[in-house]
Amino acid sequence: MKKISWFALIGMLLMVFLAACSGNDETSSGEDGSSSDDQITLKFVHWINDDVGKWESLIAKYEEENPNVKIESMPLVENMNSEDYFKQLDLMASAGEKMDLVMFSNMNDWVKRIDAGLVAPINEYLDAEGIDINEVYNNTYPAIDGNYYGLPMKNVTNLVMINKQHLDEAGLEIPTEWTWEDYQKYAEQLTTDDHYGSYLHSWHNTHSSLKLLSKPENTMILKEDGSSNADDPMLKASLELRNQLENADKTSVPFTEILSQKLDYRQQFFSGEASMIPIASYMITEWGQFTPDFEIAWAPWPKNSADDEAYSAMGGDLVSVAQNSEHKQEAYDFMRWLTTEGIVEQGVWVPSWKEADLDTVLEKLASGTENPDAIDMESLKNALTSVQPSKSFAPPSYVTEAYTEFDAEVELYLLGEQDLETTMQNIQEKVQAVVDANQ
Repeated sequence: MKKISWFALIGMLLMVFLAACSGNDETSSGEDGSSSDDQITLKFVHWINDDVGKWESLIAKYEEENPNVKIESMPLVENMNSEDYFKQLDLMASAGEKMDLVMFSNMNDWVKRIDAGLVAPINEYLDAEGIDINEVYNNTYPAIDGNYYGLPMKNVTNLVMINKQHLDEAGLEIPTEWTWEDYQKYAEQLTTDDHYGSYLHSWHNTHSSLKLLSKPENTMILKEDGSSNADDPMLKASLELRNQLENADKTSVPFTEILSQKLDYRQQFFSGEASMIPIASYMITEWGQFTPDFEIAWAPWPKNSADDEAYSAMGGDLVSVAQNSEHKQEAYDFMRWLTTEGIVEQGVWVPSWKEADLDTVLEKLASGTENPDAIDMESLKNALTSVQPSKSFAPPSYVTEAYTEFDAEVELYLLGEQDLETTMQNIQEKVQAVVDANQ
């Protein structure tokens, strides 16, 4: 019996050894126990629907070139509203759901999620590839404590979008260089019984900070060192300008209507309800459900005075690798392709990638829209190239809290519930209180 048991044991061990060898010949195991030859799925969360982003065809191209990778495009909202998207993103993150790539529309929301531990640094991948991110891309989001947390995708420039038909009817030229005083005059001349000359949305960090954004630096509610910037004279002048347009001149859609009717800025412009909107260059193609039946003119971001140099805030969407991703290298590889060859192939946005040719890119963007003739190309090129970028920096995470305090006071002012002096005093006190509580 002992002899039979011994041979049986030898046979079992031999079978196990041969099976192990056979397995190693076929595949090699990864750290998570999965085969390296297995197809992996990367979950890419964002807010851009496929009609605009053309993700399906773009992803198909990448998957064809990388058959072991499947990209799952996950737009978290249907309305392409980034504010709603971030709410859904936070719910997803708090539930511990797996994700691999996360798209951000602005630096403020990006910094907040870095502090929350949502995204991972990518320095090791940049170093392994041997690239200097600032030499490859325009408008790179700044490093935080020496770490980079993503790659810029779009190059987004602030500008003014104008209904050219309304300009022609009013006998006005497309502005090639102008001031906020000029904007105010244009709004007055463009306003008719049928439409307003201007529309300023409920984004107080832009549409209630118009003149602040025309400066070469310190364009936010906080300065680079985290201190308050609420006492900047251009912030007060911005509120005064908006109130003048909406409540005195009555040439811009009143804030009361924006809130009570829950107005959408795309609807207001493309339906002809408003002639001008200070916006950013993502609107070259991001028309949503609308197809303009008029030509769109583009003007550079207005200056505070005629003698000033022309500046514009520049930034753009950024893609980050999620901290809880189990496939960070593959996520980085897709992110690099998406922010270079991919975004050019996509033909939807102006890339941050420096090697992209602007003329070719803009022609492709226009040709990919529902109405290519709607884009006045000459004025668009001027609006993008005639301004210098204002200095950008990564604000502290409490900038969101500071803007929340700012927003509340601005709304009271625009609704006529408190005067400008009280508003500015409250803003300065409350923003300083946020700074004090976080430093």
